[in-house]
This record gives sequence, C-alpha cells and structure tokens, in this order.
Amino acid sequence: MTDKQTTISMDDSQPARENLREILRERALVLSEIPAKEESGEKISVLSFRLAEELYGIELGYLTETRQSVPLRHIPCAPSYLVGVINLRGELLPAVDLCPILGLPQQELGKIVPALLILSLKGNKLALAAERAEDILTFPLKELKSPPVSLEPERAPFIRGELLVNNRPLSLLDVEKLLQDLRLAGKNNLRDVRA
Repeated sequence: MTDKQTTISMDDSQPARENLREILRERALVLSEIPAKEESGEKISVLSFRLAEELYGIELGYLTETRQSVPLRHIPCAPSYLVGVINLRGELLPAVDLCPILGLPQQELGKIVPALLILSLKGNKLALAAERAEDILTFPLKELKSPPVSLEPERAPFIRGELLVNNRPLSLLDVEKLLQDLRLAGKNNLRDVRA
C-alpha cells in the first residue's frame, strides 16, 4: 500500500466517524427517554369470534382450545341449541349453537362445524359452535362498557359488557351465567336428550 492510498483512506474515514458519532448520539437519546407509562389497572384478554355475523368475545380464562372444521355427530330429537356432540380425545362434549339462546337467527350447521370453542368451568366442558374464531384481544377492563339497555331480553343476561373493536361492537359473553343456564347446565344436556 502506498502513502497516497493511506492518506486517501484516512481522509474518507473522518466523515464516517462523524456520521457514526451522530448515529450513536441519536441512539443514546432514544434509549435515555423514559418510556410512556402503561395504563395501570386490570386487563382482560378475550378471544373474539363471529356468530350470526355479529362479533362476540369469551375470556381466555374459560377457553381451553379452539378447533377448526370439526366433524359433528347430530343427535335426533335434540333441542335446537344442541347441534350435536364431538369426540374430543375420547371425551364426548355437547356442541351448542348459541344463536337460539341469544335470540339470533339460527343457521343450519352441516356435518362439519367451521369453528368450535371448547370452554371449561369447574370441570364442566362445553363446545360452542361459531362461524369463525377471530383474534385474541387484550384491553383495560375499564374500557368494557355495560350492555346497552336496548338489548333483547333473551340476550341481556348473558352479555357481560361491550367494547368497540375497529369501530364495531364486541359483546363479551358472561360464561358463568351461560353455563348456569338450565339449557346448558353441564352434563344435563345429554340426559335430557336420552329421556
């Protein structure tokens, strides 16, 4: 390497060093900023899903799993909300369509259900049929508004509250009240059908 080449490379490195110093200064400023405080308070996580083209949500604490394109065994002479049973790893679970319970128009379900939400509460399991499972959302509990007073009487007891998601209302289901309803009261579903 000649002296001339060495001189040129040293001259070229001076602006690069200044540029590097400027970049490091900017990074130091960004890293030294105090991050915005996260909102304090209780948060809630829900799985949103579609039912009769409306958006609903279930708290993740009650959800054990979701299943897509599940084969369903229909039960003859069963109530309209009991659309069949599924075999989940050797355990028979009742599959329920919430549309008749919530006063929504019921759609005919074929032998394959697009989405099932498996819920569990105090050892009782239940599969809810849905058009499709959407997203997992986490939001502050204070954003949950009370259900509107204009809500249909069939639906009102089962809605814990509402919130806006992308400018669309999401109705959060009260799973404990749903599972306490006599129509969905755990293992009684299959006994009622056999009787």
